[in-house]
Amino acid sequence: MPRNTTFAQIPNKKNKITVSEDVIEQIKALVKKAGYLPGARLPSERDLAQQLGVSRSSVRHALSALTQAGVLKTRQGAGTVVSGSSENLLRAPFEFLMLMENPSVYDLYEVRELIEVHLAGRAAERRTELDLAAIAETLQEMRGPETGGEYTTAPDMAFHAALSAAAHMPILERILVCLQDGIRTCMVSALPAVWDWKASFSIHENIYDAIRQQSATDARRAMLIHMAVAIEELRRLDRTEAEREIRGH
Repeated sequence: MPRNTTFAQIPNKKNKITVSEDVIEQIKALVKKAGYLPGARLPSERDLAQQLGVSRSSVRHALSALTQAGVLKTRQGAGTVVSGSSENLLRAPFEFLMLMENPSVYDLYEVRELIEVHLAGRAAERRTELDLAAIAETLQEMRGPETGGEYTTAPDMAFHAALSAAAHMPILERILVCLQDGIRTCMVSALPAVWDWKASFSIHENIYDAIRQQSATDARRAMLIHMAVAIEELRRLDRTEAEREIRGH
């Protein structure tokens, strides 16, 4: 298979189980074949039913499922169109994954480390001046008059989102977006454990500087240090709370 083959060009050989799944697969094939771009309007329910040889009810159920998944959107007066963004495609499945698996904060930090260390290196290699300005803006917010504690969470998340965008890896960026609730949990959980907010800010500055200097090695190292420090602070907090419980008994 040629190296420049895209995913959309690879035949889908998934086994079909139900009528609805069959219709969904056919609609996906139709979108691929017709080359529908984001925002493009799909045929009406009646036309789709005729093209696919199924009932309008089956088409309606399939369109509803794809709309809930974020693949399609219904616009007033325009019918059903291909979603203009892939941002929310994985959100619902990831939210259910988090509910069912109920990962610990340490699990979440391990996932963040796996993804964000790689993204930091790619950001250093691929960032544009606009990307750099966006990251710098979040740092300025973190440096604001109300630095520390809960005031740091929003700009901190914005920092990591801007870094992710600077990597220009849309799939990983989408995965990170889906993990936002988990990332927020990580940050909030770590707040009581942070002893030195200036040192914490300095770590973020080091990441930014490495990206600005386009040093992938330094960017990955700085992000790895960031994650390691956060995990160690959480462990220290856990040990402190455990000792308090022992003394309380």
